[in-house]
Amino acid sequence: GWTYFRSSMYYLSAETKTWSEARQHCKEKGADLVIINSEEEQTFLDEKYGETWIGLTDQDIEGVWKWVDGSSLASGYWKSGEPNNYGDEDCVASGYKGWKTWSWHDFSCSYETHWICEKKILT
Repeated sequence: GWTYFRSSMYYLSAETKTWSEARQHCKEKGADLVIINSEEEQTFLDEKYGETWIGLTDQDIEGVWKWVDGSSLASGYWKSGEPNNYGDEDCVASGYKGWKTWSWHDFSCSYETHWICEKKILT
């Protein structure tokens, strides 16, 4: 089910999919892949969920990271040495193998892992 944190609801998948398949699944739920706006949100998600796709990609322009809502990445929580674009990695997972807060890692978008959908709560 959905979990609440601040002004959003989050849904963790039980299965694994590619980044695009995961995003489509979120859209079918009236949501999108998670956009991480703060260190508090990052820590909450890492502690609760572990490795998951997040809504960040540089598929359009290599090295220009954008969120699924079209906004640019201001600052991120990259693991040391990431992103490295090894083998043309254009999508991002968080919580990679328990790396804790500074834990983003770029992956091939065809990699399959769990994902988090985020739906903003209208106030």
